[in-house]
Amino acid sequence: MKKGVLAIIQARMGSSRLPGKMALPIIHGKGALELMVERVRKSKTIGKLMVATTTNPSDDKLVEICSKINIGFFRGSEEDVLDRFYQAYKSSGSNFDSIVRLTGDCPLHDPAVIDKVVSEFLNSDSDYVSNVDPPSYPDGLDTEVFSSAALHKAWSEANMKSEREHVTIFIRNSGIFKKSNVTNETDISYLRWTLDEESDYVMIKKVYENLYDSKQDFGTQDVIRLLSAHPEIVQINSKINRNEGLLKSLKNDKKVKI
Repeated sequence: MKKGVLAIIQARMGSSRLPGKMALPIIHGKGALELMVERVRKSKTIGKLMVATTTNPSDDKLVEICSKINIGFFRGSEEDVLDRFYQAYKSSGSNFDSIVRLTGDCPLHDPAVIDKVVSEFLNSDSDYVSNVDPPSYPDGLDTEVFSSAALHKAWSEANMKSEREHVTIFIRNSGIFKKSNVTNETDISYLRWTLDEESDYVMIKKVYENLYDSKQDFGTQDVIRLLSAHPEIVQINSKINRNEGLLKSLKNDKKVKI
């Protein structure tokens, strides 16, 4: 029987494309991290939620936000994200067999989508379940769930720079773990709901300005309806390629000491 579910949101202020993106005000002074935590807390499957940020002084602001909204946090390596994530898991008390990886630049995340992926993991014998391999949901609804044993093995053995920068690459690509994928009924992976560039920020602000005040817990279908009625909002950030950071990391890959 699988024990509890721990969700860890990776977040940091540093961003070459959109500096300070986690705290940029989106609606009523709330930024991406605060809004995302607000939404993820509505999940029915997550037992504990925490934030994994870095020891860089620039992330003191995120610690302030975590304290303000009463969410636990861990501060670790800026470069070795896998180690930061693993140490966050260890700091939680490690009473969790199932771990959800989320990234803080997804302020439109949907707890119903998270619960769908978590439920698939809990009801399967897979070591790793996601909705990104291959993707059929918008970029910004990415959810990955894996066993604590898989995380420990990745942390112990991953020795490529890309595998330390991106938490789940070793789990996904090593060929030693059983994987499965949750697929949306309609492939809408061309939609971009993540926060990496100025145009993403403008697009996400538009969505919140249209939906938040009338329905704080708006879901994926509410956003789809809005975008269908206002296709000009989709166009704001439609020219950015999915997973640009990952592709850049893989291009410049090399072995590292662990």
